[in-house]
Amino acid sequence: MKRGQDKRSHTRIPLAATANIIFVYSSVEVTIGNISVSGVMFHSDRQMNLGEIVSIVFQGVFQKKPFDESVLGKIVTASRKESGNSYGLQFSTYLVAEEQPFLAAFVNRTRGEGISFLRNPRYPRPERKE
Repeated sequence: MKRGQDKRSHTRIPLAATANIIFVYSSVEVTIGNISVSGVMFHSDRQMNLGEIVSIVFQGVFQKKPFDESVLGKIVTASRKESGNSYGLQFSTYLVAEEQPFLAAFVNRTRGEGISFLRNPRYPRPERKE
């Protein structure tokens, strides 16, 4: 496989969102780059180790409904640069409607479309002026 070639077997959906990575004794907010049913790519200033098992928690609003869903996964790729770190987290199981109904619906509904956004309730949407 060539360097930079996509190794993920499922379609990556561009996603502008934040999430929290939960470690045993701490957590850190990260910026999401893309998501699929089998994993997520995120950015963080914090150094993380390959093989580290973490939980990622997504909170937001999708289709006007708030949600709070988490997924367990393993860090399988890391790119460390002066400008920041990028990581690939492989989920321990695929996103499924029974466990992560909003994330699964988001990934399945937006597959093949352009960039999508999940609203974080901590950053309310500005009111429209009519």
